[in-house]
Amino acid sequence: MNALLSVDGLRVRFRTMSRLKALLTPEQDPFIDAVCGVSFELRKGETLGLVGESGSGKSTIARALMGLVSPQQGSIRFDGQELVGLSGSARKLYRRRMAMMFQDPVGSLSPRLTVRSLLTEPFRIHRAHDCDPEAEADRLLAMVGLPRDFARRYPHQLSGGQARRVGVARALALRPDLLIADEPTAGLDVSVQGEVLNLLAHLQDELGIAILIITHNLNVVRHMTDRMAIMYLGRFLEVGPTERIFAQPRHPYTEALLSANPEPDPDAVLDRVELIGEVPSLMMRPRGCEFHTRCRYAQEVCGRIFPEPAASDAAFDHAFKCHFPLSDEGTPTGVSHAS
Repeated sequence: MNALLSVDGLRVRFRTMSRLKALLTPEQDPFIDAVCGVSFELRKGETLGLVGESGSGKSTIARALMGLVSPQQGSIRFDGQELVGLSGSARKLYRRRMAMMFQDPVGSLSPRLTVRSLLTEPFRIHRAHDCDPEAEADRLLAMVGLPRDFARRYPHQLSGGQARRVGVARALALRPDLLIADEPTAGLDVSVQGEVLNLLAHLQDELGIAILIITHNLNVVRHMTDRMAIMYLGRFLEVGPTERIFAQPRHPYTEALLSANPEPDPDAVLDRVELIGEVPSLMMRPRGCEFHTRCRYAQEVCGRIFPEPAASDAAFDHAFKCHFPLSDEGTPTGVSHAS
């Protein structure tokens, strides 16, 4: 099955100093790499989760996909069409088929517009004259489980969960093929989180859309996604089927993230992996494997050479970047003791 979205070698850089200052300090690189050589595919009806600490580049990837930031290198192909470098008018045709839910459910909605105006705005922007926007607004509210009278409300009159449902409805107004959900449960009560996730799962089954979920919540990833990617300092360290990574993580960073996941059972025996040190600055990236400064298995080679991508089993499409990946028993291969 062909990929709906195909990203290859994506690189996004941000300037850290003015052009004049960069000329006066030529020994410094005036850029930082927020995303470094990221590649992945997403098929129609599939859900991919991006996981990593704050600042790892997850949201930057989402913004690059939507054309909100421009990548310096790499390819973004949507349904076979290259989007990088595409003109605004030409890209608008594909942007209609891609939608994004932003982190702040209330802040992403204009405070000056009613819910009805927010829901009908996509039809006006894309000049969808083949439908009745007012009827579509009622349909969208019903689709996300909100009464029709919510159409008269303003964003400040909505709870976080209600605002998130409006955001879902607005994102799905034009029946996109791809939905990018950036922290869809952030700031919501646990019960409301479950409602939002169930809503997304139901709509995916009904509409067949592909979903890219960006989140810190590993329980959301395990509940919602088919595949997951672990990010660190703008790179993918491990990518594969969600259940396989949860059962057999290969990268030490993945092992640490999974071990930190909250356990609801108070009697559970926890084997936490404590990472040493802090996340390095993007302006001072470590040499070699960038995780080696915090890795308990790091060896001398880790500080010199960045590991090449490897696969635990090609049949499972499970790949990672580590000199000493974890075995099925959870011990690093090729290391006789923890350093």
